[in-house]
Amino acid sequence: MLTIKKTFYLLLIGLSTFSVKAQDSLTLFKTINNQYNIERSFKNNYYYNPAAMSGYSSTSFSEFSVVYHDKNDKAYRQQFGSGDKGLTVEAKSFQKLKTNRYIWGNASYQNLTIKNLNWVENLDYERIAPYISSDSVGGNLNLERYEFAGGYLQKTNRWTFAGKISYLAQLGYRSRDPRLRSTTSDLQINAGINYKVFKEYEVGVFGEFNKYTQNSSITFQSLLGRPFVYQMTGFGYSNNIFNGGTGPSTTFEEFVVKGGLQITNKQGKDFYLQATAGSSDNVKSYSDITNYYDISDLENKTFELEGAKFFNINEKHRVGLLANYFASKRTGSEYGYSLNTASMTQIFKRKAYRRENYATIIKGFYQYNQDRFSITATPFWGFEEIKERRLNPNSGQKFKYSYIGISADYKQQIKANQVLTFQPYFSKRTVNKSINALASTANAGIDGWVFQDYIFQTSDITTAGASLRYDFKLEKLPAFFVSAQYQSQKIQEKNNNFIGGSIGITF
Repeated sequence: MLTIKKTFYLLLIGLSTFSVKAQDSLTLFKTINNQYNIERSFKNNYYYNPAAMSGYSSTSFSEFSVVYHDKNDKAYRQQFGSGDKGLTVEAKSFQKLKTNRYIWGNASYQNLTIKNLNWVENLDYERIAPYISSDSVGGNLNLERYEFAGGYLQKTNRWTFAGKISYLAQLGYRSRDPRLRSTTSDLQINAGINYKVFKEYEVGVFGEFNKYTQNSSITFQSLLGRPFVYQMTGFGYSNNIFNGGTGPSTTFEEFVVKGGLQITNKQGKDFYLQATAGSSDNVKSYSDITNYYDISDLENKTFELEGAKFFNINEKHRVGLLANYFASKRTGSEYGYSLNTASMTQIFKRKAYRRENYATIIKGFYQYNQDRFSITATPFWGFEEIKERRLNPNSGQKFKYSYIGISADYKQQIKANQVLTFQPYFSKRTVNKSINALASTANAGIDGWVFQDYIFQTSDITTAGASLRYDFKLEKLPAFFVSAQYQSQKIQEKNNNFIGGSIGITF
């Protein structure tokens, strides 16, 4: 794992590889309005195809920022902790080298403390659940995260070729019993090809290969006793053969393959339609000092369909509509071993877990532009259904949610070298239906955790917040910015609070 000093060094080297071009021909307001264009984030999935990056921006830009945040939750799921606080340092850039050649990339380092993490002794819970390692003690977890990514695009008369490589590494550790040490490695390779079929209409194909590894180990130094470590299989149940252990360690190996098709006009500025399908296989292995055993296999199949249409009403008004449908099916298989021989022998592999997730979201877009200010509003509505169950023993739960909300962005030029940005937002999750078919595990502590987790998932959530940012530019220097953010979330009559602040430069 990289040290902090080396990470900062790589951040600076990575940033310096990009050619920095002055934007003197644009006012600060127009530069900021383009660099932080809300429409770009509104249709973020469109740029999953790297060949679509030629329409990302008409000008080059870069940013270096330092961000601090502190999140304190009073109502939370124990396996995610009661919030986190920490520092993020990030550099990112998009460069238009020529009319037919682009490069982009980012590098970041994050140092976090996750508070009161319990019932999970792994990282990336949502990626590996339900096959996690758990104990009843937990505690604060220190987390370091490193990420590097870079992309390249080349255009010809009708063809566009592009590729992107990203790498994310994490180190999670705890300095008191149970002393978790978990590392992850996540390599992702994306490629895309677009072909101009008629005028500005393009058809594109794109794909992704992802290799993910997580190694987690738990050690103890106390001589007075140690918590029992469970190898969970869902809803509080666990693998009796591999529970306990004096120094248990787990390894997750996952391969992901995705592919998609995209149809677009005017580089997504008029409309686009895209479909993506993917498949992954995540195998968990267990070890206690010596031997390794495969104990579970989690397969995941996904499908996503998204389309958007935009209209210009004279030069000042722009409206759009986006619809997205997402479906995933996870199937978990568990391995059985015989203890009637000198060494354990695998005797079966059976499907025992299933989780289905279906979500639909519709978003609106309205933007009004003037020479000195812009206003953007993006209301949204969504529906989600989650069905989760396991066999032998039978247990399960089901949820139906509806979502509604709106976010806004107001940018105002104060002076020629000063810009103010205000972004309020509001959202509400409503539980339309929930079904509890959970079975007792005969362990009061685990049953309490599972039921508390169920109650959280059956709770309405109201979120409101805002951010304020101030950009200013001094003569012969890059533009500087400072920003602050506050968010309040009401769950079960309790308030979860988030505060954050950042400083940085843009050029």
